[in-house]
Amino acid sequence: MLSYLAKRVLAAIPTLLLVGVAVFVLVRLVPGDPAQVMLGDSADEESLAAAHAAMGLDKPIFTQFTIWATNALQGDLGTSLMTDESVGTLVLDRFAVSAPIVLIAVALATIVAVLLGLWAALHHGKAADLAIVTGATVLLSIPTFWLGLMLLLVFGLKLGWLPVVGYVPFSEDAHEAIRFLVLPSIALALVEAGVLTRMMRASAVDVLRLDYVLHARAKGLDDDTVLARHVFPNAFAPTLTLVGLILGNLLGGIAVIETVFTLPGLGRLMVDAVLARDYPVIQACLLFTASIYIVVNLVVDLIYPVFDPRIVNR
Repeated sequence: MLSYLAKRVLAAIPTLLLVGVAVFVLVRLVPGDPAQVMLGDSADEESLAAAHAAMGLDKPIFTQFTIWATNALQGDLGTSLMTDESVGTLVLDRFAVSAPIVLIAVALATIVAVLLGLWAALHHGKAADLAIVTGATVLLSIPTFWLGLMLLLVFGLKLGWLPVVGYVPFSEDAHEAIRFLVLPSIALALVEAGVLTRMMRASAVDVLRLDYVLHARAKGLDDDTVLARHVFPNAFAPTLTLVGLILGNLLGGIAVIETVFTLPGLGRLMVDAVLARDYPVIQACLLFTASIYIVVNLVVDLIYPVFDPRIVNR
C-alpha cells in the first residue's frame, strides 16, 4: 500500500513540472507585448525597453522561466497589469468563490448519481431503468448556460425565491452568500448528475451479474443490503475516477456559469485576463487550475484502493 501511495505521489511531481513548462511556453506564444499593453500604444521605445527590463523580458527565455518558476515556488506569481494587485492573492480570492460552487455541485451530483444509478441497475430493463437513463441523457445534453438561464428565469425572476444578479462573500453574510450559490450549484449538479448516473448504472449492472452477488441473494439478503454491501463498493470505483475528472475540470472551467450568474470566480478572472492581455494573471490562472486538476486526481488515486484493493498490486 505504501509503495502504491509513494508511486502516485512521485508521479505527480514531473507532471507538475511539465505543466509549469507548458504554461510558460503557451503564454509566451500569445500574440502581443505585455509591456505595450501595460504602457499603452503611445509608449516610446525607451519606455518599452525600460518596461522589458523591469519585467525581465529582455533576458533569455530559459532565464525568464527559471526566474518565474523560482518565484512561483515561493508563492510570488507577480502583479496584475489590470489592477496592480498581487496575482497570488487575486487568484486565491477568486478561487474562494468558485470552490464552494463546484464542491457543492459535485457532491450533490455524486449522491444523486449513486442513488439513481443503483436503482436503475437493480431494475435493469424495466420502466424505472428506462426513465432514469432517459432523464440522465437529457440532462447531460443540456448546455449548462441554458439551464442556468432557465433557473434564473423561473426561480429568480418569476418566483423571486433567489437572487438573480450579484454575489455576497461568506465573510459578510453567510446566509445571503448561500442564497447566491444555490442556483449555479444546482445548474452544474444537474448536468454532471446525468454523466455520473450513466456511469454508476453501467458499473452496477456489471457487478450485479457477478457470482458473489448471486451468492449473496441466495443467502436471502434483501436488495438494499446487496446494493449497500456488495454492489456499491465495487461499482463506485469507475464513477469515483469520473468524479475526480469532473471536479478538476469544473474548478478551472466554470467561466460560463460564472458569467451567467455574474459571479467573480476564477474562470471569469481568466477570461477577463485573456481579454485584457494580463499575462501574469493568465499564467497564474493556468498554473493554478492545472495544479488543482493534478492534485484532485492524485487524491482520487489515493482513495481508489478503498473501493478496489486490487489496484495496489498492479
